[in-house]
Amino acid sequence: MKKGSMFLVLAAILVLAAGWMYKGYPGKTAKPPLKVYVIFQEDEGRMLLEKFKKETGQAYEVIRMSSGEASYHLLTMNKTGIDVVLGGPADLHEQLKSSGKLLRYSPRMSDKIPAAYKDKEGYWTGMYMGALAIGVNEQAWKADPKLARLPYPERYEDLLRPELKGKIEIPDPETSGTGYTLLASLAQQLGTDEALKLMHALKSQSSTTTFSGISSAQRLAVGDVAAGVSFLGDQLRFVSSGYAIRTAIPPQAGWEVGAVSILKNGDNKAAAKKLADFVLSKSAQTAYMNAAYSLPVIPGIQPNPLLAGVKSEELLTSYRFDVAATARSELLARWKEAGQGSR
Repeated sequence: MKKGSMFLVLAAILVLAAGWMYKGYPGKTAKPPLKVYVIFQEDEGRMLLEKFKKETGQAYEVIRMSSGEASYHLLTMNKTGIDVVLGGPADLHEQLKSSGKLLRYSPRMSDKIPAAYKDKEGYWTGMYMGALAIGVNEQAWKADPKLARLPYPERYEDLLRPELKGKIEIPDPETSGTGYTLLASLAQQLGTDEALKLMHALKSQSSTTTFSGISSAQRLAVGDVAAGVSFLGDQLRFVSSGYAIRTAIPPQAGWEVGAVSILKNGDNKAAAKKLADFVLSKSAQTAYMNAAYSLPVIPGIQPNPLLAGVKSEELLTSYRFDVAATARSELLARWKEAGQGSR
């Protein structure tokens, strides 16, 4: 056989071998990895996905993003190839639904979830619930002579005391789902003008506005600021690790339902549906509650002791995610406009 012909035969064998390795043994097909945008903390996402992998054998890839980043990638850049959006406030999933990005699917156990925690048309389903809270670093507060004589803040307006100037922090509503939930819930409670006035007053009190809610909680935990606003679960993560954070849920506080949705243009719809089923299982709901300190959405789960005092009826029960999603562009435009005018 000539050398050129031998080279062609060897190349063909290598191509066939590569195909054989990819497909696995005869009669079996390798499972492509499930590609997941995780909008909450990556360690929490990997914990859930490892449990899912152990039960199903399904490989996965995690892409950790804030809700603002995910919105930009999926709506503005029209990124495809992602299978599931896991977590993040429901207004993000409402945006994806309105843009025709989602596949309709109602996971098992979704019929047990209260109507307020899921899309009535089945495009997204809540997987956890969390409330906004004011956190105080007790050590930093007591060490500051101007703050030590003051009562701890219970309402957002309490953060506007002159003694707290430069000593608080709020997340940026343009990049943070936490920050946008704060702005949108205030707008629905107080009206847009009053909400923007309060939000910019809080911003002027802040040492900075952080990129994400967890960043605000981290800076609070280490004492970079004396007080801040973030989701209760983010604060309780640090409480459980021994940080001296006092938490208080303001009256009529905004809240989120972290949701799961399946993207229409994903490559692995069967595995995506299995994951949506899995995150509503009792074992997954319990595991996530004890890792993230968010409330489960299915009934019958004993709450973590750190969550025992949360009463959903004291939150802003009229808060609507679809309204928050529809108003997002205009509300953020007003936020930026008002910020430029205050410079």
